[in-house]
Amino acid sequence: MKTDLAQLQDIFIKMVEDGFDVDSKLKWGFYFFDDDRDMLLDVYEELKDHDYVLEEIEEFEENEWRLYVSKIDILTPEKLHRRNIAFNELAAGCGVELYDGWDVEKLN
Repeated sequence: MKTDLAQLQDIFIKMVEDGFDVDSKLKWGFYFFDDDRDMLLDVYEELKDHDYVLEEIEEFEENEWRLYVSKIDILTPEKLHRRNIAFNELAAGCGVELYDGWDVEKLN
């Protein structure tokens, strides 16, 4: 995925406007895609010791698998930007087709 720090800074401003407390822990989700389910599991193997949770691995479209992992964390735009860069590198290093970005949820 293309990552842009200025865009993330704008997104964080919008998150605050939408009631997110960006200075506290939130549930951050990250998505990887590939046509080989086992290669996606290799990505998860790299992440599981860093407190990432395997939320889902599913056939998203015919012969296209999606890995969704999450982590409870406090992120700044800069930290999320570095994580996006690292996940692009992780996907490439594992031979996975695509790191496709992130989402965020408030904790209950």
